Amino acid sequence: MLGSSLRTKLVVYTVLIVLAVAGAIAAISVTLAHRTSAEAYEQHVTDLAKTLGEAVLEPLYELDIKRLRQQTGAALASEGAMRALILDAGTRGLTDGTDDNLLRGQRYADPLLRSAVDCKQWTVLTGGGRIRVAGPVLATADTRLGYVVLEFSTARLDQEWKAHVGRILLLSGFCALFASVAAIVMANRITRPVKRLTDFADSIRQGSRPQDVPDCGRDEIGRLALAFAEVLTHLDRSNSELTELAASLEDKVKERTRAAEAGNKAKSEFLATMSHEIRTPMNGVLGMASLLEETDLDEDQALYARTISDSGEALLEIINEILDFSKIESGKLELRSQPLDLRDLLSGVVRMLEPKAAESRVALRLVYDPALPAGILGDEGRIRQIIVNLVGNAVKFTEEGVVTVKVTGTNLTSQSLYNIAVEDTGIGIPEDKLASVFNAFSQVNSSATRDFGGTGLGLGIACRLAHLMGGEIDVRSELGKGSTFTFSCTFSTVRDSVTG
Repeated sequence: MLGSSLRTKLVVYTVLIVLAVAGAIAAISVTLAHRTSAEAYEQHVTDLAKTLGEAVLEPLYELDIKRLRQQTGAALASEGAMRALILDAGTRGLTDGTDDNLLRGQRYADPLLRSAVDCKQWTVLTGGGRIRVAGPVLATADTRLGYVVLEFSTARLDQEWKAHVGRILLLSGFCALFASVAAIVMANRITRPVKRLTDFADSIRQGSRPQDVPDCGRDEIGRLALAFAEVLTHLDRSNSELTELAASLEDKVKERTRAAEAGNKAKSEFLATMSHEIRTPMNGVLGMASLLEETDLDEDQALYARTISDSGEALLEIINEILDFSKIESGKLELRSQPLDLRDLLSGVVRMLEPKAAESRVALRLVYDPALPAGILGDEGRIRQIIVNLVGNAVKFTEEGVVTVKVTGTNLTSQSLYNIAVEDTGIGIPEDKLASVFNAFSQVNSSATRDFGGTGLGLGIACRLAHLMGGEIDVRSELGKGSTFTFSCTFSTVRDSVTG
């Protein structure tokens, strides 16, 4: 029924309702008719028994057995009669209406007769396909001459009940047939406009919309069709406006994308050019400062020269970061692939940064998994740049404690996966700031720049370099307990490359 049409549902539901109502009416009618027939039949048998009691009053008084048998035999001649007994006042049998009279002189014991004896009134008991009636034969109100017992079969009553049921079922069948025909006609009239509207909606869904909404009459379905037509008109208008708006937005997006790309390209070119232009005189300044330090200077002059050199180197580092960032953004940074010893590279970074770490009372350690090969193919300078940035940040943000460079991974057949983790016991990073630490020019908070220095480009450049190598950098941190930055990348081993 879930997938049936509305017409089928209307027909089925209508027929079911008619059958249910007809069945209920038939059941009630049969029940009432049977009850009425049973009561009438019981009354008929009771009247017949009372009539027999009046007829045998005189013969019973005179103990005229012959006349008693005649009266009883007449009662047995009635349709449905099964037994007729005349009993004396002591409930002994006088006659059963037959010539043999087998029950004469025998006491008749029956619950039905006991009730008649005790209550001095006529008693009726129906069951087992029989109707039994027993009652006293009274000479006076207090004098009982005997008793009358009649038994009649209910076969005729059952036949009448079955015939009545047959007529009711036949009538119900005609009603169901008529209801089915009426339901089909009614369902067709009701569902015809619905089907038109449904076919129209299906054609719209399939993309072949007709010109006009079909005529569905002036009732509720007709009003629904008109509302449907108005909705379609509004949808057409809205679709047209949306198409025009989408085209306009697409043109604007393309225009702004071109402008943004041009601006980004101009920015990258400007940064690269300016970095080169600034780095050239800065190298001159650093060279002159180095030469100046080699001359005979007093203590103050040497301090001034050293300050000039340190400041110039810091500025040159910033310029190099900006130049690398602009190259990466413009897609002009090319990676080299050459054999290198990763363990030696990491050891060199640790040795280079140990003095600075010692100044901050930070211990710097390297832990390298001996199962991993040290010889790999990669860009030594860019790998060193990534590690120096990660270790330098760890030392910078660790006031006291340990910074550990831990190398683990998986040794495959021709390649090895390396996980270079830099663990520190520094200030940590708030959880809501973890997602932004790799953004360019971004630091955890504004006070970090004042307290620790830096441009916020280092991690962004390191992350982009890792992506260019096919790897990634992730971070785990807990505020106040430290951070772990892990550079993960797959490198070909030198042995595999040489033998391959």
